[in-house]
Amino acid sequence: MRPLAFWRDANSHFFHHWGSYVTLVFLTNLVVSYIAVPTFTWLTAALMCWQHVPYVSYTNIGALLIHHPLAILGLIVILLAITTLIYWQFAYLLLGITNIRHGRPQTMLGVLGDTIRSIAGASPSTFLFFIGYFIVIMPFGSELFTTPLLNKAKIPAFIISYLMANNAFAILLGIFYVGAAYLGIRLIAVLPLMMIDHYHSRDAIRLSWQRTRGHFWNYFLKIIVTLVIVSIVVAAIYMTIYVGQVLFDKTGIALVTATINLFLMEVITEFIVCYATVIFMMVILSSHDAHQPAPSILFSFREPAKTRLRTRLLIITGLAAISAALVGFNLIYLNGLTMSRPLTIAHRGVDNGNGVQNTIPAMVKTSQERPDYVEMDIRMTKDHQFVVMHDANLKNLANLKRKVSTMTLKQLTNVTVTENGYQAKIPSFNDYLNTAIKHHQKLLIEIKTGGADTKDLPERFYRQFGARILANHEQVHTLSYSIMNRLKTEHPDLFVSYIMPYNLTFPHTRANAYTMEATTLNDTFIEQANREHKKVYAWDIDDITSMDQMMFIGANGVITNNLHLIQQEIKDNTDHPSYANLLLTFMNDLTLETQTQ
Repeated sequence: MRPLAFWRDANSHFFHHWGSYVTLVFLTNLVVSYIAVPTFTWLTAALMCWQHVPYVSYTNIGALLIHHPLAILGLIVILLAITTLIYWQFAYLLLGITNIRHGRPQTMLGVLGDTIRSIAGASPSTFLFFIGYFIVIMPFGSELFTTPLLNKAKIPAFIISYLMANNAFAILLGIFYVGAAYLGIRLIAVLPLMMIDHYHSRDAIRLSWQRTRGHFWNYFLKIIVTLVIVSIVVAAIYMTIYVGQVLFDKTGIALVTATINLFLMEVITEFIVCYATVIFMMVILSSHDAHQPAPSILFSFREPAKTRLRTRLLIITGLAAISAALVGFNLIYLNGLTMSRPLTIAHRGVDNGNGVQNTIPAMVKTSQERPDYVEMDIRMTKDHQFVVMHDANLKNLANLKRKVSTMTLKQLTNVTVTENGYQAKIPSFNDYLNTAIKHHQKLLIEIKTGGADTKDLPERFYRQFGARILANHEQVHTLSYSIMNRLKTEHPDLFVSYIMPYNLTFPHTRANAYTMEATTLNDTFIEQANREHKKVYAWDIDDITSMDQMMFIGANGVITNNLHLIQQEIKDNTDHPSYANLLLTFMNDLTLETQTQ
């Protein structure tokens, strides 16, 4: 079936049975989001507490293997349980949608039983393929099907940025995406074959490869058509609501209409999530249907009138029950009580390339824009002094093949660095700090680690700069757990944040704050931090959409390369914004992904 014809038939069938489909997807997401995810979160936290593990990151995996093998074993068991639940969710949706398309010969409990039997009969290779397949299709399929169980299975944005900045890596990444798209389409029939027909993964792969030969573009275009239509519909609905609210803001019923519009946005977006999930599953099932005795009949089944009425009444009743809570939240949001006003922190002391990173001229220029903090980096030199430098070597900024750890402070401060069309000398931290104090600019100081580090680095740092840092309310953060812990143990009055590139589980440390890479940062992490009286700084926040999301989930600070843009967005969101602008901000947080997290 051609892509547009397929979409018309699938769309017609969905809206004829929308009550059943929405009930299936919505209740499944509800169980996963509010039962499964909290359970796994609690189990992981309890395991870490039992094993006295303060945090989990790539920096301490080796230590965990040696000193906490039970923690690693427990994490593996939890990961296997999560994988099983993801398999259950996908299989339950696939079998449930198939059941609805066949006229619902089975009850939901019957479908649940079939799903459990499918899991019980699955071989280890089936689960391995399932994991691998999701890794392959994640860059594409997550736009249409997502699960909160995979909300941390993301590549951090800073890694993608690093890869894209290197031409060779960028080409390899492009090749990977093209290859992933091709494999994802050619193996599209594998999951139905395994979950519905109970094929072994090896046989399912062989059959899928045979069935999709010569049909790659057909399946690919089905997915693209669905993506384009969903995107257009969402944009049109949001635009209509926004323009309507702009007009209502000039009337005396602005708050009432804003509350209604916000509720409509929430309900419609959740409905579209269900719609996209079902259509995506139908695309997958189309590879299976084409080889059934009478595939065209699948769209011709009609549920009994009583069944349609019952499922639609269930959805409407559920919406009525949820609406009271949503309206209460909406009123709080529209009165500006849910948006945080985060600290603004200029990343490496620059704003939109207005100088050379980590240099005094750039910091002085940026300080005129009044950021709350300037974030900068320091390293220990060969003669055990501290220099302001992010990279471990001078290749990028000075075109020198020299490591910072092999040079003295005097040698380094004689080097000229170039970036963004500007030039400046590498500064010592002592000079940088004194200049910042002179210009009343507070610093967020990142302590980097390198080959010249001494065991007493934290003490040397505090002995040289501690008094000035405390007197001027500077802050420190570091990726080194050892440095953070020693500074907080020996100098509890010092404000120290621990940098975490990945949110796997909430840490329990002496740190005053956590500097989190924004890709996996969520409101659950921030709520836990608030309970423990910790701050959370997000990095790097360089666009309006990311800024709105960080304000919405309550981040205490944002580290940015676009200081002026972020300052303006904070002002727009907090300085008596119109209801239309508040709706626009909320739209940035209502993505297909966040709706199921």
